[in-house]
Amino acid sequence: MDAEQFKQAKNIPQYDVFMETVLGFDGLTMDDYKDFMEKAFMAVFGSKDKDPIEIYEKAIEKLRIQWTASDDLPFHGPWHHGMVPAILMQAIKNSGYNIEDWQIHEAFQRGMKIPGGGCGFCGICGAASGLGIVLSLVQKSNPFTGGARKKALSGASKAIERVAKVGGVRCCRLSTYLTVDMAVNELKNFEIELPDHGVNARCTVFKRNPDCHGDKCPYYPKD
Repeated sequence: MDAEQFKQAKNIPQYDVFMETVLGFDGLTMDDYKDFMEKAFMAVFGSKDKDPIEIYEKAIEKLRIQWTASDDLPFHGPWHHGMVPAILMQAIKNSGYNIEDWQIHEAFQRGMKIPGGGCGFCGICGAASGLGIVLSLVQKSNPFTGGARKKALSGASKAIERVAKVGGVRCCRLSTYLTVDMAVNELKNFEIELPDHGVNARCTVFKRNPDCHGDKCPYYPKD
């Protein structure tokens, strides 16, 4: 998408028209994305890493090789909505906690129910909502479990609020780093310890994002 196309899309308030337009700029359709989702799940499922950031970055590189619908894997994509909670659940399992495979799969499926572009159209960042999904799954909660439901809602709202405070145009990697970083701390309240290697200034793919926030992003390399 070039600058003129970005300007055109910025003025489209209807969801279906917006999605069809921006995908069309890259010669893509929603079917291209839907057909790709199983690959996104498999890029995460079965990873042996304990660090969720490592799982994420390696998964994206796997997907870059498998993407065939256009010249390069889009920097942004709704697969992040499912990948973030699945990555966290896989990392929890790999760290020795009692997580079953169905929970990892369910994490991905729940995340994929959040529409692409949900941040701008629904006020719900798909990646950030992944923290709520994870807190729900580790507690095995549902709408009838009051206390656990409250904790899941609180976790998701904290992550979404932090994405909102960072502001700017959507960036799926920024939202992913932010959510995973928050999740590592939030999960300590559930006696779950994940590797915490820090993500500040970690981004190495900012040149792929034409809308990069630059120095305003906490994950942008400072040097």
